[in-house]
Amino acid sequence: MQPGLSVEELKAALGTSWKEPSLQAEGHLHIEEFGTRITADGRLGAVHFRAPFELPPIHGVRMGMPAEELHRLYPGVERISDEREKYGWTMLKTNLSDTLTLGVGIREDVVRIISLTDPTAVYPERPYKYADPSLTEAYDLTMTDPVDLARRPDNGWCYGRPPGIDASRWPVSTTNGIPLRHAFTVKLPPQYRTLGDEYVAISLFVDEQWETPPAIGNVDTEGARRADPRRFDLEFMDNDYVLFWLTEEEFAAPLGAPPAIEGAPVPGWLSKSPLDYFGEFNLPRTVAEQQAKSVFSPGGLAVNELLAAARPQTGWKNLPGTEALDYGWPIEITLREDDPNVGKPAREFRHQNELSGYIAAYSEEGQALGLERFQDWHAHLGGTMFPMQGYPDFSPFYIEISEIFGGFNFGDGVAQIDLKEMKLEWAC
Repeated sequence: MQPGLSVEELKAALGTSWKEPSLQAEGHLHIEEFGTRITADGRLGAVHFRAPFELPPIHGVRMGMPAEELHRLYPGVERISDEREKYGWTMLKTNLSDTLTLGVGIREDVVRIISLTDPTAVYPERPYKYADPSLTEAYDLTMTDPVDLARRPDNGWCYGRPPGIDASRWPVSTTNGIPLRHAFTVKLPPQYRTLGDEYVAISLFVDEQWETPPAIGNVDTEGARRADPRRFDLEFMDNDYVLFWLTEEEFAAPLGAPPAIEGAPVPGWLSKSPLDYFGEFNLPRTVAEQQAKSVFSPGGLAVNELLAAARPQTGWKNLPGTEALDYGWPIEITLREDDPNVGKPAREFRHQNELSGYIAAYSEEGQALGLERFQDWHAHLGGTMFPMQGYPDFSPFYIEISEIFGGFNFGDGVAQIDLKEMKLEWAC
């Protein structure tokens, strides 16, 4: 194994141990004590061996060689700065030619790492490594009290029925054969219309997350996908999510209705009221409900709850499922001011963010800048991300959504959708 070897030769040598490097790996491949980096034109640019890897001497250097013997062999070897120094390593290199550098790692006075590198090699770069100067704005999305969708909200809505998606296009679950539920439709600001200026809005549908209908085997949806190039299926964690891009005409089109599917059970979101289907604590609150919850009464909490239970139940939450679909929670879109992370892709580790300049909200720098002030939203487009666990490798053109923004069950977590790569991830 040495620089210049082709990928095909590497695959043959590794056999079943071969695995294709991900786009984010930038050509790096590690298998136990062996590592390599594949160049942009499909050759090896570097190889690394680490003890106890057994191999014959490489340019006179062997694994386990005493440090003093190495220095006699290569008296001009150069020490290089490396973060592994804090773990007891001494890293050295020497140029064997213009296209070959020998590297050596010493620990406890013996050679434990040997590498060969072509310093002229050019490697593939991971996508979205740098800030995108074309993206200059982030937005916060907030729901307001539900309205009859006969009065179409300008910016879109959550729950209810989607525009421009009739029964023939309505997506169906691949596991239980029932129609997916419309979660939200939002008209995107121009900078987030990543499919082109013609496509101004997105509609997201979600699989059953609150009940457990019987599985009927895999349902073939490939035909529907192929027939609709602006439909994107985003399966994640055994749930189907389907996103449609809508034109201005489709966004203004009549509301669609879910299909009646022979032999499939009627979904709970269609047969029950929102309150019975989602449960009280999984639904958004109207302004009046929020005010009532915050008003102190000397009667005590138990008395107030009894009085509330005795009052007749009205409003969107108690409508029959088919009637509730005629209502939606309008979306307000507000420009987010002074977010330093606009246009910068978020990554898990600090060194991965250095080239884009992204600042994690709860890093020392992020806390000093008060980035936690951006955490109060139902959803938001771009800017500072607040994942519950790791940062997904997404572009800066993303929407982050809470559970309440469309009635999701993310285990008290949040989700992100990459509007360029058409990917969805969530964590709790």
